[in-house]
Amino acid sequence: MHMTLRSTIFAATALLALAAPAESQQPRRVTLAEALDLFARNSLELSLGRAQAAEAMALARQAAAFPNPAVATTHEPLSDGTEDYSETYVMLSQRLEWPGARAARRAAASGTADAAVARFVADSSRLAFEVKRAFTEAARAERVERVLERVTSVFREGARSAEVRYAEGDISLYDSRRIRVERAKYETLLAEATLEASAARRRLALLVAPVAEALELSPADSLDGLPPAIAAEHVLEDALARRSDIAAADAALESARAGATAVRRERIPDVTATVGYKTQSDGFGGAFLGLSLPLPLWDRRGGAVAAADARLQAAQSRRSLVRRQVENDMRRALEAYRSLRRRVELLAESRPDEGADLLAIARAAYAEGELELIALFDAAEALLEAQTAEVSLRADLWTAYYDIERAAGGFDGSLDRGDDR
Repeated sequence: MHMTLRSTIFAATALLALAAPAESQQPRRVTLAEALDLFARNSLELSLGRAQAAEAMALARQAAAFPNPAVATTHEPLSDGTEDYSETYVMLSQRLEWPGARAARRAAASGTADAAVARFVADSSRLAFEVKRAFTEAARAERVERVLERVTSVFREGARSAEVRYAEGDISLYDSRRIRVERAKYETLLAEATLEASAARRRLALLVAPVAEALELSPADSLDGLPPAIAAEHVLEDALARRSDIAAADAALESARAGATAVRRERIPDVTATVGYKTQSDGFGGAFLGLSLPLPLWDRRGGAVAAADARLQAAQSRRSLVRRQVENDMRRALEAYRSLRRRVELLAESRPDEGADLLAIARAAYAEGELELIALFDAAEALLEAQTAEVSLRADLWTAYYDIERAAGGFDGSLDRGDDR
């Protein structure tokens, strides 16, 4: 994998930081590209998948090997009590497979290896989506935490002001205590949001750097803007051609078909040819040739053939099932994305940033004595509702976009064009 100098330096810095004491670690800011790069090199699940794919490829290579020859020698001393006699044999034997048997066995193993590699690619896509979802969730949690920090600061200032005004007799004891209760509520919400943001950063770190202890990764990318448009009419068609789990099912079907052929060819026993040289103590000697053919009397491979046919039928059913699942997965992801995108566009048209402007205006008016404290609190609550709704909706939209990317087997230029509605 080629990496830019920046990503290389970042990765080295992050890995060196793993040795630092847990209490000295602070959340580290990473872009989505940097998080995916760390994930590709550090994920234990990816490492396991690579090892399984490598094992399948090695077994396929082994299946193509020819059977080894066998060398044997025997010496037979004989005696009748008065005269000694001996015979010595030197033999070379080779099992000869019938034409097509080795090719069928090799095709079955190659199909199994191709299926393992395709499953690894499919698992990689799924795990990469989990990283993107965790990254988006961490960005959402941090954004909500910042909004709550701003809103809670308004209630803190209001509580301090209420104490002064109560001491001056300007407000009642009931109003003073009610304001303290409201402040406590938002302090609690802020504490919960802080814990949630910390947990989201740890979940992200666990995915991309599982060996690190107490590491938190903070997203450097924001949730602003909309995902690229998707040409929905091309997505489903291309997904059937690009999804690695379909490729895995196709390869498994070819492997089962070749395996059934190989098992049927095994019903005809292989011939073993033997050549050698025999010498006798009386001076006679000479070369000999022998053939050995097992007789299929007791074991006719009937059970193996029936099992191979069952595996082939299962592979055919699995392939059809996977294609249906991919179609349903793609349609579900598209429907969710379309719905979320429409909601985000409607929210943008309603100018949700008016909540932030209203709070700024309300704080200025309250400072000038032109606004009651309750109106300031209403502005703060409006800010919280508007901005948390917006950031949650945008996070869901980006997650839905990444889900389509996963369901489509990856995006290329043919998918990132046109209108997705």
